Amino acid sequence: MKGLKFNILIALSIMLFTSCNNGIDNTSIGIDSNYSVYRLQKLILATGAIGDSFKWEVISENGETTLLSEDRECLFVADKSGNYSLILTIKDNGEEVVETSAITVLPEDIEYKASMTKVLEFNPAPGQFINDLPEYEEGDTKEIIRQKTEEYVLNGSMISLGAFGGYIIVGFDHTIINKPDKKDFFLGSNAFSGSSECGIVCVSIDKNNNGIADDEWYELAGSEYNNPETKKNYQVTYYRPEENKTQVPGTNGVVDKEYIKWTDNMGGEGFIEQNGFTNHSLDYWPKWSNSNTITLTGTLLPENYIIKSNGQYYLNKYDWGYADTYANRDTENNSFDISWAVNSNGEAVKLIGIDFIKVYTGLLQNCGQIGETSTEFLGAKDLNL
Repeated sequence: MKGLKFNILIALSIMLFTSCNNGIDNTSIGIDSNYSVYRLQKLILATGAIGDSFKWEVISENGETTLLSEDRECLFVADKSGNYSLILTIKDNGEEVVETSAITVLPEDIEYKASMTKVLEFNPAPGQFINDLPEYEEGDTKEIIRQKTEEYVLNGSMISLGAFGGYIIVGFDHTIINKPDKKDFFLGSNAFSGSSECGIVCVSIDKNNNGIADDEWYELAGSEYNNPETKKNYQVTYYRPEENKTQVPGTNGVVDKEYIKWTDNMGGEGFIEQNGFTNHSLDYWPKWSNSNTITLTGTLLPENYIIKSNGQYYLNKYDWGYADTYANRDTENNSFDISWAVNSNGEAVKLIGIDFIKVYTGLLQNCGQIGETSTEFLGAKDLNL
């Protein structure tokens, strides 16, 4: 250990949060000699050592070496049970110390589900199906609606996210591994030819292992991410319409073309139109919300509709990387690669896996008789399990 400086006051710690051991192990060396963790659950490690560089590597039973991290913190997840060797290399002032630990990866007690197992948040924007999918009943709170949404989706039913920015966050009973050169998860929707209501997809890994989606989100950079017409950090505020407001009739089935006003952070404004073409509630505002405004932020995609000669709206597909764009039978184009993830600066990030998926409506447009463009969601599935 000579030549290495260690700050004893802040303690050199290894943090292990797993279903095997939810405690925190503090050592003066940096890592313990042995760890155990269940398959597809995270082993979270960190050192308080002071050094010029850090390198965490893991060696599998077949001798394959994988670089896990070059920071003070490290995440380890394995999709195969067995024995692994963890190596921490610390360099400081030209000297090097190498510490080795054994990791035993255990098979899970209860077999994991490939499909999502929970809805953590449901926060839709105003839309024509918001109070129908799932159905609002008098007295429902936001939490009751979240529970209903979870029940809907887990039973194979569809929910709507409303206009731009409306979102859902879902989770699994395990971490989805990021497999090299392979798509990692599937998202279902109700898309069909001429009806692509494209949704942005974001992912997050539960770094603090608290089961809450409060860690950093990463957008999957789809085909339109670098399109000059795509607007990053776009924010919209929707305003609750006055009760019994006077309708301003429009065309093509629009009963109120000035129904729900919105403004954005780029000086724009407009309305979510109300239409009577489909069989749905004419109340687009989430009935469980007591707020007079809803503000949502994200990436806004370019408008994708055209109006055909018969007056019908046709919503074009984007090439790849978006939810609710291709029919469910097109497994390839409804599957997503964690390696597409970028941070808030647009820089590619390398994630060992993810725990949460967020989908939100990426368009802000009215389409006459079919109403506002609203991404629909029909479940998520791990393709690597």
